Amino acid sequence: MNSLLPISTALCLPTPDITALIQGRIIAAIPRMFIRPGQKFALYPSNLLSVPIPIDKYYCSNFLPVAQSIGTNSEIQAYAQCESSQIIDDNQSLEKLSRLTIWTQDALNKILHHQQHIFLSYLRVYKLSQPYEISLEIESNKLGKYIGLPKPLTVSKSNPVLPDKIFSARKHQLEKLEPPTHPELENLLNDLSPLAINNPAAKQFQEDIHLFLGWSNQPTVKQFDLDLVWINKITEVGNSSDGNEFEKLTRKSFIKLGFSCSNTNPKANLDPEKVGGAGGVDFYCEHPYPVVGECKATKSETVPSKTPGQLIQLGQNHLPKKYDSCVKIILAAGQLTKDALLTTQNNHMNVITPETLEKLVELQSNYQGCVNL
Repeated sequence: MNSLLPISTALCLPTPDITALIQGRIIAAIPRMFIRPGQKFALYPSNLLSVPIPIDKYYCSNFLPVAQSIGTNSEIQAYAQCESSQIIDDNQSLEKLSRLTIWTQDALNKILHHQQHIFLSYLRVYKLSQPYEISLEIESNKLGKYIGLPKPLTVSKSNPVLPDKIFSARKHQLEKLEPPTHPELENLLNDLSPLAINNPAAKQFQEDIHLFLGWSNQPTVKQFDLDLVWINKITEVGNSSDGNEFEKLTRKSFIKLGFSCSNTNPKANLDPEKVGGAGGVDFYCEHPYPVVGECKATKSETVPSKTPGQLIQLGQNHLPKKYDSCVKIILAAGQLTKDALLTTQNNHMNVITPETLEKLVELQSNYQGCVNL
């Protein structure tokens, strides 16, 4: 059981720094004084920076979009306990320190020049059960120092940002200034950061990488995708004799993957509610590139050559000027006969099983945006 602790002071830090601490993006702070291990304090946000330079020169590119999107906030959302502190007073370490934190090497150089040394404090951060709203006038000389709270804040250790194992590993890496374990993923985050602000798929991917890197403790709670009900039936239906339902699921699958079609021709479209018509191609996509295909649900029999032959005939009939430029797909559960296989090869057709389609669409459902069409 976590005992309750009274806290009467707060450490005033730049708001983006505190955001990064609460997100688990960093585990260290740069105060203006040496903090003794074991000291506990709330984290109070300030709109000031430790040195007066532009924000895009202060924070690294993979954190800058977050720093730029943070508004004014006087809430205390977390408190910290100092686990250890060290003094950095040489320029040689700053490049390595920058790669492991959110601060640019230029910002660290200017802080070192301004203060003659950098106090680096390793903070174990705990989220509060609810934000503590206060409003204090913070002068520039208070940044990086303690300020008194109007009244004590009661806290507990029930909600740490990072578990013991992850925090210890991150602390060891930072103390030894070891290089990032997965630099390629961190470079990928640089590209994702600006996209994640307005793109839910990019944001989810970013959070997945944070979780993998150990920058986040709890995976985000994903809402159950109701489409999984029909997605998980693709293989079953494809291995049955229900061709009409398989065609419908195939069309829904291609829409789920991100394909679309504005074609109103009932003989060549992607509308799941307009299947079953005689003499039309089973599915046709226009964007992001043209795709045409034939479905063959089979319970046990082999796939004859007339299946790819039908795609050739119907595709040329209903898409006379577009068929040749289309990616051509046969979706079939059964084994292709020798003649059918020869026809697909000679006509540059792709053959996909219902099992493959289901796995691909299920992957897209679980990790939206992961399928690059």
